[in-house]
Formats: sequence, C-alpha cells, structure tokens
Amino acid sequence: MKAARFLKNCRVGATFLLFLTLQPIPHALADAGSLLQDEDPRLTPARVMTLQQEGLTQVVIDGYIHSPTVEAFRSKVSELGGDYGIVYFNSSGGDLSAAEELGRLIRAKGYATQIGKLTADQKQIGRGVCESACPISFVGGKFRLLDSNTGQLGVHRFYLAKQGRWASDSGVLFTAERNLRAYLDEMGISPEFLEVMMKTPADKILPISKRSSFEWKLGTGAESSSWPSTGPETVLGIGESSTGTIALSFTCKARSVHVQAKLKPWFPATGLLNYDNHSFTVNGQKFELREVTASYDKHSGFISFDSTLPGAALTALGTAERVGYSLSYDKLPGEYNRSMTVDGDGKSISRFLACANQNDFPAER
Repeated sequence: MKAARFLKNCRVGATFLLFLTLQPIPHALADAGSLLQDEDPRLTPARVMTLQQEGLTQVVIDGYIHSPTVEAFRSKVSELGGDYGIVYFNSSGGDLSAAEELGRLIRAKGYATQIGKLTADQKQIGRGVCESACPISFVGGKFRLLDSNTGQLGVHRFYLAKQGRWASDSGVLFTAERNLRAYLDEMGISPEFLEVMMKTPADKILPISKRSSFEWKLGTGAESSSWPSTGPETVLGIGESSTGTIALSFTCKARSVHVQAKLKPWFPATGLLNYDNHSFTVNGQKFELREVTASYDKHSGFISFDSTLPGAALTALGTAERVGYSLSYDKLPGEYNRSMTVDGDGKSISRFLACANQNDFPAER
C-alpha cells in the first residue's frame, strides 16, 4: 500500500496519522514521513489470531496496531463470543488513535492483557515485545498481567507520520496529547506515566520496570505472599493479587512429598479443567506432574490439584526464590501459570527439606 494513500485513509477528522513506533529518525522532534516508504513494515497492520476453548477466548495480536487491526479484533471477537478472555500482544507500535480504540474495546469485553507471541510451532505463547503504541492498548485490559518472563513494556513520545508538519501541526499534537491523557485517566493509569512518556525522545525506547508498572497501575498483578506457620511435615504458601489467589501446600510422607495447588483465578476456576498438562515450577523451571487429581469447591470458588512432587523438583527447591503452578495444552497455545515468592529467609522451605531428607526421599522419580 502506498504511504500517501495509507495516510489519507487513516485520518481522524482533519488530523494526520500519529505514530508510536521505534524506528531511526533524524532527531527527537523530527517526523517520520521520510521513512514511510512503500512496503514500510510499520504500515502493515498486525495479524489478529483467535482461539476459543470452553468459554475462554484467546487473542494474539502480532504486529503494528492500525485501524484494520481494531476492526479485525472487533469482528473476530464478536464471532467467537466467550465469557472471558485474554489478549496477547507482540507489537512495536502503530497508530495512536487505533491503539486507544483497541484498548477501549478490550476493556469493554472485560478481557485481560499480557505480553507474548505464538512460538514457531504455534503451540505455546512465548516471550514478546510491547513498545511504543502497544502499551496504550495493553492498559485496556481489565487485568494487566506483567511477568519478566513474558516481556516488558517500553514507551516514547508520539510523532506525526508526515514530513515537515511538526510546527504547522502543533495543534494536532496538542489535541492528541489531550485525548491520550483523557484515555489514560479513563483506564485508571497514573498521570506520571504520560509525563515520563512525553519526556522520552521519539527515537528512543524507555523500558518500564516492573515496579514502575505497578506504581503507575500499568499492571494489576502486584502480589503479596505469606508462609503461615505449620507443622514440621507441612509447609504452606499463599500468594494473592488482583488477578487471583494461589495456595501451595507440601506434605512430607514416607518416600514421597505430596503437593496441592489451590487456585482461584480472575475467571471461573472450572476453566482450568480444560488444560492438559500440569507442572510445578521453581524459579520459572517446569517439573511435570504426571498424575493429578482435581477437585472443585463451589462455595469458595477454589479448584485444587493434588499430585506427588518429582524428586528433581524437590532438589530445585533448595535454591527456590519463586515457586508456582503451571497449566498448558497439548496442541493449542495458551498457558495459565501462577507463582509466589518464597519467604525471605527461606526457613519454611528449609524446614520442609530437612523433613523430606529424613524420610529418605529418592533423588528422582
């Protein structure tokens, strides 16, 4: 598509397309018009892929966010329906107005957002990027899930995709900033985020730390964890956040360690029964649980998974900083995982490991 034609079709009222992308531009206040040549990848709308599994709608947005991206999301999500959903972003930017519109659609659906992209085999969600205009759509999520293993948000100041228009279109830029400020306020985001964004040159990307993400309310998964005092043969950890609760209990038995994961996610817990594979995680490393028994308490809303902890996982616990539980499909993308920090001094885990060693737990099972 010709750049000139694209700009014409993407006007909002009398404004020009406002870009939020990371590409080399001459200087901080320069426009990117000279870079918008034929076949420029920034003019190619993102692919929107959808998958529905027992009421859960998963949407993968991969590429630059433009009006066609918004329309694809609108039509595909409308066709699928679904009671709850999650949108995965892998995007380096796009059109500011389109990003805002997409964010509003996501919020209206009540979907969660997370950074990630489909792996080459199309079976898993791997690490992605969410930079420039992408965080504007990302904050539309009812729950905004941020994890250092999935990707990081990055921002910079927006600019006009039209050469030589900076001075004469200062009014356009002012209006765009005003609209963006109103949008972020609507989404419940701290004003400090926009201030930092507008101070970052258009040819730079400022990575947003996890701490700042939670302080500015870009992410909603800030957690608290506790390890209540238990007996010498049992250890219990509880992790809580706005996206749900996880409780992990370990019980030391003769030549085995029983692990129970109690989960209450932000969506109906019975949706977790659709997953095929279960893993216990230590510092992000997965240890497969081969035999799992599930039970559901409709009064509390918790679903419980009981299994035997593999010997390799028990060994890994010796250096655990985070422990958790992960569920995935055999042949479909998408994964649900929750984790929590181990108590500061590690006394709970250390006491439990001493018990396990006394019971002559085998090195591998």
